[in-house]
Amino acid sequence: MRLALISEDWRISYTIQLKKLRLNKPTRFLLIGGVISAIALFAAIFLLPKPQGTGQVLNEDIPFYSMPWNDNPFAPGNMQTTDGKLLNNADIPSAEFCAQCHQPEYREWISSIHAVTGPDIIYETAISNNELAHKNRHGTEKIRWCDSCHEPVNLLMGEINPLPVVGPSPVTAEGTTCIVCHTAVSADPLAGNGALTLDINNINDYTEALIMAAPAEHARAMQAKSHNPLMGSSDFCGACHTEIRPVEVNGNEPMHLQNTFEEWQDSEYAEKNIQCQDCHMHPDPAAFISQLNETGQIPERIVSHRFVGVNYLLTDSNLPSNLVTYLRGGLPPGGISTDEWKADLLEQNRLILDLLQAAADLSISAPESVSPNSTANLDVTIANSGAGHSLPTGPLDQRHMWLEVKVTDAAGKALYHSGWFDDKTGQVDPNAVIYLKILTDKNGAPIYEHILFDVEKYHYTRDPIPAKASDTIPYSFTVPADAQGPLKVETTLWYRLALQEFVIYSLKMDVILPPVMMEQASAEISTR
Repeated sequence: MRLALISEDWRISYTIQLKKLRLNKPTRFLLIGGVISAIALFAAIFLLPKPQGTGQVLNEDIPFYSMPWNDNPFAPGNMQTTDGKLLNNADIPSAEFCAQCHQPEYREWISSIHAVTGPDIIYETAISNNELAHKNRHGTEKIRWCDSCHEPVNLLMGEINPLPVVGPSPVTAEGTTCIVCHTAVSADPLAGNGALTLDINNINDYTEALIMAAPAEHARAMQAKSHNPLMGSSDFCGACHTEIRPVEVNGNEPMHLQNTFEEWQDSEYAEKNIQCQDCHMHPDPAAFISQLNETGQIPERIVSHRFVGVNYLLTDSNLPSNLVTYLRGGLPPGGISTDEWKADLLEQNRLILDLLQAAADLSISAPESVSPNSTANLDVTIANSGAGHSLPTGPLDQRHMWLEVKVTDAAGKALYHSGWFDDKTGQVDPNAVIYLKILTDKNGAPIYEHILFDVEKYHYTRDPIPAKASDTIPYSFTVPADAQGPLKVETTLWYRLALQEFVIYSLKMDVILPPVMMEQASAEISTR
């Protein structure tokens, strides 16, 4: 009634004013109708009660859902919804839906790794192996720990269940899709394992018509950074880039497996208020690092949704036989042509390689001259000059870097070679200085297939290098009597995403996983 009276008062007032303007009757009716419609729309958006969320209730909407540990449907992952309910798979907008208005952001995101955190074959293979390893010990339910970060929509709508009780949704093929990040209201980066709370069950407040009519309200609801500072905070990223295996999965104590957030938190980057997003959501992260190192000033914060990281493999569309399409779980949705998509991937790949090369510096300390039949000593220093966290970081039982050192004389004869890579087998020199986490099972046997459910212990072959720190490695070699000077020392820092054993035994692929060069340095030594 009150709304009707307000509308009537406005109608009378505007009718008087319009008559003063001497507008004809049909025009006055059109203008009055428009004003009343605007008032009604305003009331619908701002005055009328919000509709209730569409979250699903266990046992009522979703039957036969297994919860072996407690009454938390998302355990042992840490993601939550504000109402504690699961999602209605019919009400979750896909990235394709968002792309209708946000095409540039969609094009950036679709070439990112966030777009395929779930469907990529490497991840799908890894979780299948883990699930199989614990098939009689709630293996499927334990996958919720993994999917809290990799497939959050699947987790939240109850799809990860021994019995298929939830129907399919196009959003589940999108990895970390738009609506996941843009409905987060809190984060716990030290708890990790997807420790975000999402207000995702209340997004049905806005239809396409209301989005168009009230874009500012839509921006508030979808949490642009100006409305929710969490969107620009490292806390947000740390919720997933901290990985701690919970006791529900295995073991008597939680096992810390990834500590990227804490690495950043302990660095001078955190002290200077340089957030993860400042670099990884910059349109050109390598340029950001270069400007920061050269000037000491934080560059302008510019946002891109490419989320540039280090996965050069899933962005290399020049791989033969459409291998990148297979590895990413298929072609992208959204009406993007294959050629456009592959061009976007190559641009993403370029940014990734540039970022890797901006992360570290190499230097060699060598004698000016050496004598034949003597032992020469030299030091190679790797400086973590560009990463805001340790180098390397992430799932370090797979991602690794190593140092290659090669010494040749003036005739091209190899006098010393450490850290070689065999491009026929994909194997690295077993004596190389390598930065790798070795996982072992209860029998002490190494685990090469990323089966985190079975890990009992781990150790590093060499500790990762903290931000702005360095690691110096000593080398020595024998100078032959017939060595022709000057001697040339060449060093290369290599990076690779996974072990060849994972490719062979898990992916069952006859493909050599290539490394990429991060940095190179050289020096000359004369002979006396």
